[in-house]
Amino acid sequence: MRLARVIWAFGRAALLDETAYRGELLGNVIRSALGIAMAIGGLAVVFAHTRVLGGWTMEQVLVLLGVYYLVNGLVSTVLSPSLNKVVQEVREGTFDYMLLKPAPSLLLASTRRFVVWHVSDVVLGAAVIWVGLARLEANVTLAGAAVFAAAMTAGVAIVYAIWLALTTLVFWFVRVENITMIFNLFFETGRYPVEVYPFWLRQLLTFVFPVAFITTVPAQTITGREPLVVLWAAPLIAAAALLAAVRFWRFGLRNYTSASS
Repeated sequence: MRLARVIWAFGRAALLDETAYRGELLGNVIRSALGIAMAIGGLAVVFAHTRVLGGWTMEQVLVLLGVYYLVNGLVSTVLSPSLNKVVQEVREGTFDYMLLKPAPSLLLASTRRFVVWHVSDVVLGAAVIWVGLARLEANVTLAGAAVFAAAMTAGVAIVYAIWLALTTLVFWFVRVENITMIFNLFFETGRYPVEVYPFWLRQLLTFVFPVAFITTVPAQTITGREPLVVLWAAPLIAAAALLAAVRFWRFGLRNYTSASS
């Protein structure tokens, strides 16, 4: 409960900060809506020339696009702002102050900073999923919704584990902005089904940098498509990735040379 109150305090402070500049907040939300509208427009152009894309129909890819924006919204709301703050503090020599606070360092590193307007990406992503399912006339059962939620949870956990591992490299290399840019480039491929990519890239996006488990597999579970890989592998991969990332974080902390040393 104490840790939950800490996270609530961070979220409330971020909300108060962003609502103090309502014009900017509204502008960011409009920009987010325009970005999704342009992405949907791009799909419309593609499907004006073909009925399927890698075996996916327009409606199924629309659901996948919604999944992508929903996951991206969650990451952009909490994970990337908080973990990028760690990179900045290590570089500036102020990371020590976080370690002195009476709360787990990993919790603070992962939840200290919220960018509230990115919640619009989550809402709009969910809306796009709903529209895609409505156009598919999909009969989503309670069990199907539960499987979809589990696949989404595993996907977000995988993203967090990757981002945390990349952030931990800052304890040795200090400047890791280029590495996170590489992460973003790979994550951008999740806008489309992995089936549209060449065989070698499809294997890379499934077994090395598991974008397939982040967007494609959740979309498959809710649109009635046969999963590309064994669905039950998703939570196992997520659990293994989280465990490895947390251990790597602790190892990094042990090797961190504080600014006061």
